[in-house]
Amino acid sequence: MAGNMTSFEKDKQQGNALFKQGLYLEAVDSYDRLIAAQPQNPVGYSNKAMALIKLGEHAQAIQACQQGLQHASTTTTPDHVTIRAKLQYRLELSQAAAAPVQIPVVEVDELPQGYDRS
Repeated sequence: MAGNMTSFEKDKQQGNALFKQGLYLEAVDSYDRLIAAQPQNPVGYSNKAMALIKLGEHAQAIQACQQGLQHASTTTTPDHVTIRAKLQYRLELSQAAAAPVQIPVVEVDELPQGYDRS
């Protein structure tokens, strides 16, 4: 079986092994090879997005998810339905992480008890 493995599958396995080792940057390189080999296959984009999320590269992860979703929407195979769900989830994670943190500022005229140290 290993002899019949495509370069796509080899790069996917290599990327996944690197990812599991915490070598996210190297995993991104493997997933980039997946995308170059099969740009219409959303798997490479999905895996790349997860590695980018781990690297804190949320803007790039958003882009990878959006590209993957474009390709995942063109087919209805069960695998692509699952990949589409993963891409959507990872897109939402990345968008939330990339959003600026907004801390509400509340004006108070009086300090709460315990803060009066005069």
